[in-house]
Amino acid sequence: MLSLLKEPLVQFLLIGACIYVAYGLFGTPDEDAEDRTIVVDVARVQGFIAQWQQRWNRPPTRQELDGVVDAYVRESILYRAAVEMGLDQDDPITRRRMAQKLEFLTNDIALFREPTEEELRQYFNDNRASFRQADRITFSQIFLDPDRRGDATLDDAAALLAQLEAAGASDAEALNSGDSLMAPGFFEAASELDVRRELGSGFAETVMQLAPGQWHGPIVSGFGVHLVYVFDFSQAPEAEFEDVRDAVLADWQEQQQKEFSAEFFDNLKTRYEVVIADPPEKALLQVPGKDARDSNSPEMRRAPEANPAT
Repeated sequence: MLSLLKEPLVQFLLIGACIYVAYGLFGTPDEDAEDRTIVVDVARVQGFIAQWQQRWNRPPTRQELDGVVDAYVRESILYRAAVEMGLDQDDPITRRRMAQKLEFLTNDIALFREPTEEELRQYFNDNRASFRQADRITFSQIFLDPDRRGDATLDDAAALLAQLEAAGASDAEALNSGDSLMAPGFFEAASELDVRRELGSGFAETVMQLAPGQWHGPIVSGFGVHLVYVFDFSQAPEAEFEDVRDAVLADWQEQQQKEFSAEFFDNLKTRYEVVIADPPEKALLQVPGKDARDSNSPEMRRAPEANPAT
């Protein structure tokens, strides 16, 4: 029990619960006073000053601070009036904003727990491949445009490949014998992601498997046909924990946020019964082999069909 109480997340939740109970017993004003009083306390004023300092690299003048406070008061009055008028009901922007604020809060709570060194090393070992640096490749490519060459594209590629193999990698005239393409003709120490951005994923995956020191082709991309000469390929070494510890910590924290948020939402969801009306079948795109949403899910049920006569 003592070790559990030392956990920052447990301490945070206990403090929050104590504040909530104390506020409920001693600090809750009557409803009318709460709705009709707008308090700009010292903490909020200091927050305005800190925000101004962060944005403009200087403190605000009195006039500037008064302007910020006036804007806050105006926003508060308009917000409360809008809520009283029911303008917040069924407003998708308001709903989305409130949901996002709750998600941000749960993400912040998840960061209160720091991992032990053993947990961090175990996470690294379980995900070692994702921390490895990218392999690098240096190559040139010659493009042949099927829109221009038509059915002769592959024959042209075979003839040009034979010419290139005979000339070697340094034949400048041969390198300029292809068709124009917006993508670079030469890639130096490029990662697979770099190549993918320019010439597509299929081409990038193929090129990263090619042996250096020779011509290859034809290689097809979404643009057309390519002939490729690989100058160099450098395989990245395995990652070492000490070199990537900061990245491991960031990934671990992100994973904790996702797990905490998912668990938090699942717990919230158990408090509700979700009723979903079936849409008209004619309004949906029919995809063969795709089943409809499972209506037997324990946390949701289908709404009864509407009576066409009503």
